[in-house]
Amino acid sequence: MTIKKLILPIAVIAAAGIAASFLYERPAASNFSNLQPILDQFAAPGMEYASPAICTTECHQEILEEWENSHHGLANAPITEIDRERLHENEGLLLANRGMHWKLKPDTPVLSEDGPEKFPEMSLPDYPVVGTIGITPLIQYLLLAEDGRIQTHDVAWDVNEKEWFSVFERDDDPEDPRVPGEWGHWSGQGMNWDANCAYCHMTEYEKKFDPITNTYSRTWSHMAITCIQCHPKMNVHMDQIRNGNNEFKETLTPRQMMEYCATCHARRDQLTADKFVAGDVFEDHFQLTLNDIEGIYFPDGQVIGENYVYGSLTMSKMGHAGVTCMDCHDPHTTGFILPVENNALCQRCHGTGLKIGDIEAPKIDPLAHSHHKVDSTGNICVECHMPHTYFMGRDPRRDHSFSHPDPRLNIELGIPDACTKCHATEGVEWNLEYAEKWYGPDMNEERRIKAHLMQDIWDGAEGAAERLKIAIRAEENRYWKSTFISMLQYVPGDQEIFEILHEAVKDPEQMVRTTAIRLLGTANLGETEKEALLNDPIRSVRLSAALSTPGMEGLSPELDKELVEYMTHTADSPMGSLRLASYYSSRGDNEKAIQLTKQAVEYEKLNPEAYRLAAIQLHTNGDTEGAFEHLNQALRIDANQPLVHFNMGLLFAEINNQDKAISHLNQAIHLQPDYEDAWYNLIVMYWQVNQIPTARTKLMEALQNLPNSQRLLQLARQMPPGTN
Repeated sequence: MTIKKLILPIAVIAAAGIAASFLYERPAASNFSNLQPILDQFAAPGMEYASPAICTTECHQEILEEWENSHHGLANAPITEIDRERLHENEGLLLANRGMHWKLKPDTPVLSEDGPEKFPEMSLPDYPVVGTIGITPLIQYLLLAEDGRIQTHDVAWDVNEKEWFSVFERDDDPEDPRVPGEWGHWSGQGMNWDANCAYCHMTEYEKKFDPITNTYSRTWSHMAITCIQCHPKMNVHMDQIRNGNNEFKETLTPRQMMEYCATCHARRDQLTADKFVAGDVFEDHFQLTLNDIEGIYFPDGQVIGENYVYGSLTMSKMGHAGVTCMDCHDPHTTGFILPVENNALCQRCHGTGLKIGDIEAPKIDPLAHSHHKVDSTGNICVECHMPHTYFMGRDPRRDHSFSHPDPRLNIELGIPDACTKCHATEGVEWNLEYAEKWYGPDMNEERRIKAHLMQDIWDGAEGAAERLKIAIRAEENRYWKSTFISMLQYVPGDQEIFEILHEAVKDPEQMVRTTAIRLLGTANLGETEKEALLNDPIRSVRLSAALSTPGMEGLSPELDKELVEYMTHTADSPMGSLRLASYYSSRGDNEKAIQLTKQAVEYEKLNPEAYRLAAIQLHTNGDTEGAFEHLNQALRIDANQPLVHFNMGLLFAEINNQDKAISHLNQAIHLQPDYEDAWYNLIVMYWQVNQIPTARTKLMEALQNLPNSQRLLQLARQMPPGTN
C-alpha cells in the first residue's frame, strides 16, 4: 500500500457494475442518535433575516430568479426526492466494485460500504445521507459519521453523463485504493465537510470547532449562498425600504468585492473563526497560498493543484493592473457578463483599450493575433490564454494566470502549453516553430525568466540565489515578490538576504510583510521594528510576527487572543493540531499539548510523516517514550523514510545509544544520499565515539554527494590531523 499525501483530498477510483440494493426499514434516526437534529438543521428554512424571500419584491425579482438556480443558490442542499430516486434506481459498476449498498429508510438513505478488497478488515459502519453539495457538473453526497462529523463521499453523480464516478479518478491508481485511516479517504478528515467545504457552501456558516473535545457545534443562517452573504448591509437597506426610503447604494469598492470572492475562490489559510464580512480586508482573515512549493503551480504560474483561481489572478498581469472578478463574472448567475465564444468578453477591454485604473488595455485583433480561422478554437481567447484543468475528476476550470501558450517552456521545463494540447499529433517542436515564427524567438520572455528561476531554485542550481535576489528587488507584482521572498528558504543565507528581508518587513504590501517576517523572525529585529510588526494594522502580518517570535512569548494579551483564535480554529487538521500543541507546550500546559499531539496523528493514522512530527512535539514535551513509540510506528508503516530514521538517530544519540544512533543515521543517508543534516550528524557521531578513520571516510563520501556544502567543508577543516 502506498501512502498518498494530500494538498487536497484524494481517494479511490474503480469501475464495474450491478444495481445498488435497497431495503425499506424503520427510520434511520432510530439507529443514529445524532441524525435527527442534523436532518432538521439541513431541512430548516433558515433565519428569516437571511432569507432571499425578503428580496422578492418588484425590485429584485429578476436577480432572484437568476440566483436561485445558480452554483451559489444550489451550493448545498438537504436530501430531496430526486436524490432518493437516483440512489434507488441507478445502477453502477463503480458502486459494485466499491461494495456500496444503499438502504432506503423512511427518513433518509443509509450507505453501507465494504472495506477495500485488499483490506477487507477495514470495513466501515453505516452512514446516513444528510444532504448534497454542488449542482453541476457533479453532485456529492454528505454522510453523517457516528461521532457527528459530516463527510463528503468521493463517489459523486455526473450530472451530464448521468453516471457515478470518483472525484479522484484522475489522481489515483485503482490498484492502490484509498483506505480508512488515510487523510484522503472519504471517511477521513481530509474529506470532512466542516473543515473543507461548509464555509464556502453555506450562508454565515460558523464551524465552532472545539479541539479539546474534537467536536463541531456548527451553525449557519441559511442553506447555500444567499444575498446576505455578499451584501453585509442588507439589514440597513431593508430598514430603509420599510421606512419608504429606496436610496440605498452599495458601498463596496471593486477590490473589496473581489476580496470577498477570494474568501472562497482562493487557496488560503484561515486566520479568524469565520468572521470575515464583505468589505473587510482579505489579509485580515486569510493568508493566500504562494507558488513556493513544487506541485501547487507550475514554475511559470500555471495551475497544477486546486487553487480556486484568486492566487492565479493575483499573480497575473491583469490582476496586477486591477482587473477584478466583476469585470468578467455575474455573481448572481455565476456566469459571464458577455459571451466568451465570440471573444466579446475579452474584447470589452482589448477591443476598446478600456482603462482599468490608470492602465489602458492593449488593443488586440483576435484574428490577426491568433493566426487561426475566425470560427476555430484557436481564435477563441480563453482557449489559448485560460486553458482548462480538470479538478474533482470532471470539473473543468480555467486558469486565471492568463498565461501565454509557450511550447519552449514545455520542451525545457515540461510546462503544458495550449498549442500542444490542441495540436498534440504534430508534436511540441512543430508547435514551437509556428509560435516563434508568429511571435518571435523572445516571446513570453518575462514568464520564461520567472519559470527558469523558480525551477533552478527548487533544483539548487548554481547561481540561482543571486538571480533570486535581483528578481526580488525588481519585482512589482505583490504575489510574485512574496513568492520570490519565500523562495529564499531554499538558498543559503547571507548578509544580502538578511538586508532584503529587513527591507521587505517594511514593504507597503501586507502580503510581502507577512512572507518576510516568517523567514526573518522577530529575534532578528530591533525593538522598534519588532513592535511595529506585532502591532501591524493587518492581522496576517501580526500573526506571522507572533509565530516567528521564539516560544510565541512576550505577546500582548490582544495578540495572544488572536493567535489562540487562529490556532484553535485550524486545529482540525494534523498540522493545525500540532501547532496548537506547540502553543500549549510553550505555555507549560503539557496535558493539552500531548492530547493535541496524539489527536493530530488520529487525523492521518497511515501517514508516517504525521507520526514523525508528533514524535518531535512529544519529545519537546519531555515524553521521550512517546516519541520513540511514534517514530517506531512511522517505520512500521513505511521503513524507507529518511527523515524518520534521522530523527530516530538523534533520539538514540540523546540517550547515549551511539550504536543505534549510527545505524539509523546510516540508513537515512542510504535512503537519501544528499541528506546534509544526516551526513553531518553521522560524521560527528563517529568522531565523538573516536572512530576517526570512519569519520574521515564518511566525510569524503558526503562531499562526493554534496561538494558545495559549506557545513561539511567547515567540518573537514575542523577534523583532526590526517584528514584530506
